[in-house]
Amino acid sequence: MQNWMVTDFIIVLSYGLQHSLLTTKTAVAVYNKILPAYTWNICYSSISVVILVVGFNYWEKSGLVIFALTPGSLGYHIMTISLALSLFLFFYCFKYTTSFFQWLGIQQVIYKLKKEKEPQYYRLRKEGVKKYIRFPHHTCLIFFFWLHPVMTMDTLFLSICATIYLYIGTAHQDMRGLRLLGEEWGEYRKNTNLLLPSPKTIMRMIKNN
Repeated sequence: MQNWMVTDFIIVLSYGLQHSLLTTKTAVAVYNKILPAYTWNICYSSISVVILVVGFNYWEKSGLVIFALTPGSLGYHIMTISLALSLFLFFYCFKYTTSFFQWLGIQQVIYKLKKEKEPQYYRLRKEGVKKYIRFPHHTCLIFFFWLHPVMTMDTLFLSICATIYLYIGTAHQDMRGLRLLGEEWGEYRKNTNLLLPSPKTIMRMIKNN
C-alpha cells in the first residue's frame, strides 16, 4: 500500500469508527447517564466536524490523475453544475426529512432552552421524494463524491470509501427506523427504495408527475 493511501485510509477509518461507535445503543446509553440526552446530537455532530477538519488538513494527495476535464469545456460545465446541484439537493431534501438543524442537534438545544417540546426525530414522512426514496439526502451525498471534474487516485479512494460507508450507514439507519416505528416503517419500506430508485419506482415517479 502506497504512503498516501495509508494516511488516507487511517483518516477514513477514524471517521467511520467514530461515526459508527458513537451511535451504538451502548455509547448513547452511557452518554445519557453523564450528560442530558438532548445534547447528544450536537455533541456527536461537533466531534464529527472536528474529525473532518483534521482529516482534510492531513489528507495526502496521490498525485495520480485518472481524468481531468478541461475548464471551459462542455463536460467540465456539466460535471461542475451537477456537483453543485447534488449539494443543493442535499440541503433541499431536508424539507422532507428531519430538519437540517435538528439533524445537527442545534434544534434540540434551542427547544430545551425555550422549554418547548421538540418535534419527534424518527417519524414517517411520505412527502415529495420521500414517497419514493427513504434517505434522499444520502443519495445526494453519494453523487456529490462522484461528480468532480478532476478525479485522482486519492479522490477515487475517498469516493469508494464514502459510498460504501453511506450505504452501510443508511441500511443501519433504515433498520433503526424499523425497530422504532415497527409495522408502519415496514409497510413504507415495501413501496420505496433505500437510496436509488428502481425502474419500477422511476415509472411510478413519472406516472405520478
